[in-house]
Amino acid sequence: MCTEARALERKSSTTEPASTSSPLAALRSILSNPTDLDFVEQFTTDDFVYVSLNYDNPELRRIMPWAGTNEGTKGLVQTFLDVGRYWTVNDFQIQDSFENKDGAAIFGYFTYTSTLLGKTVTSPFAVLARGENGKLSYVQFMEDTFATVRSFRESGEYLIKASPYGHATSV
Repeated sequence: MCTEARALERKSSTTEPASTSSPLAALRSILSNPTDLDFVEQFTTDDFVYVSLNYDNPELRRIMPWAGTNEGTKGLVQTFLDVGRYWTVNDFQIQDSFENKDGAAIFGYFTYTSTLLGKTVTSPFAVLARGENGKLSYVQFMEDTFATVRSFRESGEYLIKASPYGHATSV
């Protein structure tokens, strides 16, 4: 069995929300229907902030317009609408979840196929949420952005020079 398959097959350790108004309950609710603005607004504060992939990266935003810090619930909803246009979501699995009184975290993986090129990628993801009383004020979503962006690459190579020993890698 390959390394990726072993990682995906491991036993999960999801926690049940402490209550119906806990941060984990609110996050799970949002992820159950993230493209319906009226629905998602039930679980977010008026000053809600959504960080997608990074805080601010203009180069990445040219490829993934939702990347960066977005103020307001519309930013989160628009991200999930755009993801549905850029990729077909083949799988989205939550493997682990944790919470405390002020926040929650969910970890898992997804498999997407790019709509234009038909390239399939599987990536781990992590979501951090902060909030209280059934409403989230902050959500941050992270993934393997190098892999997901490569699902859009039609041709060409990158020449990467990261090694302190001077070796270059073509990708």
